[in-house]
Amino acid sequence: MQYSRMTATRENPKYKNLRVEECDVLIIGSGPVGATYAREILDPGSGASPGRKAPKVIMVETGAQESKVPGEHKKNAVVYQKHIDSFVNVIQGSLFATSVPTRVDPNLKLPPVSWSPREKQNFNGQNKEQNIYHNLDANGVSRNVGGMSTHWTCATPRQHELERSKIFDDATWDRLYKRAEELIGTRTDVLDQSIRQRLVLDILRKKFKNRDAKALPLAAEKVEGKNLIKWSSSSTVLGNLLEDEKFTLLDQHHCEKLEFNDETNKVSFAIIKNLAKPQTSKEDEDRLRIKAKYVIVCGGPILTPQLLFKSGFRYDEEDAEDSEGNKSSLYIPALGRNLTEQTMCFCQIVLKDKWVEELQKNNWGPECEEHRRKYDEEDDPLRIPFDDLDPQVTLPFTENTPWHTQIHRDAFSYGAVPPAIDKRTIVDLRYFGRAETQWRNRVTFSKKLTDAYGMPQPTFDFKLSTKDRLESHRMMQDMEKVAGELGGYLPGSEPQFLAPGLALHVCGTTAALRKGCRSEDEMKRISVCDENSKVWGVENLHLGGLNVIPGPRSNASNPTLTAMCFAIKGAEEIRRKLGKKGSHSGNRDDGDVDTDTDDDA
Repeated sequence: MQYSRMTATRENPKYKNLRVEECDVLIIGSGPVGATYAREILDPGSGASPGRKAPKVIMVETGAQESKVPGEHKKNAVVYQKHIDSFVNVIQGSLFATSVPTRVDPNLKLPPVSWSPREKQNFNGQNKEQNIYHNLDANGVSRNVGGMSTHWTCATPRQHELERSKIFDDATWDRLYKRAEELIGTRTDVLDQSIRQRLVLDILRKKFKNRDAKALPLAAEKVEGKNLIKWSSSSTVLGNLLEDEKFTLLDQHHCEKLEFNDETNKVSFAIIKNLAKPQTSKEDEDRLRIKAKYVIVCGGPILTPQLLFKSGFRYDEEDAEDSEGNKSSLYIPALGRNLTEQTMCFCQIVLKDKWVEELQKNNWGPECEEHRRKYDEEDDPLRIPFDDLDPQVTLPFTENTPWHTQIHRDAFSYGAVPPAIDKRTIVDLRYFGRAETQWRNRVTFSKKLTDAYGMPQPTFDFKLSTKDRLESHRMMQDMEKVAGELGGYLPGSEPQFLAPGLALHVCGTTAALRKGCRSEDEMKRISVCDENSKVWGVENLHLGGLNVIPGPRSNASNPTLTAMCFAIKGAEEIRRKLGKKGSHSGNRDDGDVDTDTDDDA
């Protein structure tokens, strides 16, 4: 098959007079994966070479900086730790629905003289191309500095060997995981002093002796001397880079598209729009071009392939041909394919009376005694301090129980507690199940409809396999069994499956694979980028996010830490290449040369 050069996506003359900003690396997206790329390129874990300046890095983010420290977790505000259920509103306000099918049911109470929408009309950001039965209804995206890390649960488990890809060998995975855990601040001792943490662990270890109940790995640390937690986010990963003159963060700067040089097969410019800049008669231009040696797109599993599509990448053969029948080198059939998303079930329980009695009788530490001295039984029947930290426990993924569990209390857009129930007796159970990697499961992008930012409207086509359905049923049965040992169901929060997409753990839409002995054209049919997350056929374009995590195995665990591993690997490669070519400042920094030669996934 003949492949033409990128003539369809060469530099657009209308952008020729835009102001040009130059840098070594442009990172699009400010979530923890984009932050990992920035940190590892500028301040690698192995230590930067003394006396050598770092490359110049620019990071752009469509959303605004919403916290004093850029990208900080919003739950670090004390008010939300005192009133966890109020954090639900923060989560809901940070998520924007990806694909909302068109509503055709009429409003029967609308006055007869009023105008009413027509059938299949697109309005209020709805998507008339979305099949309601194949949608990920609850999927959403975050547009703000820090991305979803400003409101996530901070669960950072390593993937079980049955979940993770074989793209790297075990030693490489271990090295990458250790560095990712160091960057995000993963710990398992955050809640060691929590009374309910110890109680829930004690119950589960007694009732499920073969399940290895343990503390959920959390990207967090306890605030010294107080019952507060500092939750990790992009700001944790970036650290002191936020004060580094070689690092620039531009919020409310939206990357509209990438432009390519049709001779070198490289990204030549990124077109960036300053969303908040006024357009006056004296200065009506709100765009600029950024010229970077390397471009890294870290927009997440939906917005990353969306930008690639807007920039000229195509997944359908008929859309990728020129007038002579040649395929564009930006033709990648796997773009948007192999989409996976976790099934999810949930319930809340009120602890059994006998477990509460355990707290009353046995010695659970000086905190309980101090609480009783302050409040007698008439004032507070429970011997649990009011500010006792909520539990975060897991029954790990195994071959026999292939799902991820979070047995805890946290704020979500569901699962609030009625005011008449003592919150100290509530435990949430959230189970996350695998979905098989299937070529048919995908996200596509409209040629006609656009989102609020003028980008192609995403549309989901997702269905669970028979195996997925059976496994999710087993997962529900296991959750009911565990819940039954802990307590009785909170009315209104009985066991239930949650809407597709609510896990917000979509993976695989720009999957990475090791090339091996196959050609790049062959690799484009099964993946989008290589093991260093470099896009096939484009020399200076790398990707980051859950979207690069490949099959054939699917994951049930929170995939953020694994996505950071891919970013570390990609950053090592970029740092190596910058060392060979020299950075923008004219200084050389070879970094670590990776000699991994494992078989492809």
